Amino acid sequence: MKAECSESRANLTEMPPVDRTSESSHLVPPSNTPRPSYLNLVSNICALIFIGIILYCCFKDGATLFSFHPTLMALGWLILMTSAINAVTPGDLATEWMPIRLRSARHWVLQLLAGFIILVGFLVILTNKIINDKYHFQSLHAKFGLAALVFVCFTSFGGLGALYSLKIKDYIAPIYMKLLHASVGLVTFCLGTITIILGNFSKWWSFGEVLRYTCLMLVLIIMTLTVLRPCLKVYFRLKERLGYSNN
Repeated sequence: MKAECSESRANLTEMPPVDRTSESSHLVPPSNTPRPSYLNLVSNICALIFIGIILYCCFKDGATLFSFHPTLMALGWLILMTSAINAVTPGDLATEWMPIRLRSARHWVLQLLAGFIILVGFLVILTNKIINDKYHFQSLHAKFGLAALVFVCFTSFGGLGALYSLKIKDYIAPIYMKLLHASVGLVTFCLGTITIILGNFSKWWSFGEVLRYTCLMLVLIIMTLTVLRPCLKVYFRLKERLGYSNN
């Protein structure tokens, strides 16, 4: 057994620097698995509380077409999108036990579902404005919302690039394709959460300052806890790769 370990270490030492730092050299999982993080659990609890508040605000006086816009957007961005990001975040309490392929599949399934829900929410408010003969994309909330929707489309196409990164490796290295997809995805999520915050400060909000600032704090907590670990992951992976390039 010791001889086999010594031989494997020797083989790794004999590998060229490029091979030692390639994707294939990291196929064997490390001995120390990341500790489960409870940050995502806190984020999910905050998201459920926020959804509860939005449901109360939207349907307390009865259901209208507009009532489904904040509800669908909150569900798409703060429940499904956060779950999709957490699925590929190291240490996620819900998915750490899963093989990487299953976590990746969970990620893109949730991402597609979130994109669909967000698109339906966008069509709801678009239809509502057409029915009531109102102007489109006049407020800061609406402009950020449109930008977030456009970025969702870019992120989805970037996900296809990341999924088939090995097939386009002659044009861009798989690691950089995945880092680019992750970075654009984080920007997309931040745009979506900022849009929700701006919605709470729009003319629609008439439910008191206590609920308004409670929602603000909940969304900020969700955004921070969701993007913190992925941002660190992107930073350290990029630093690692650029460090290898300089050697």
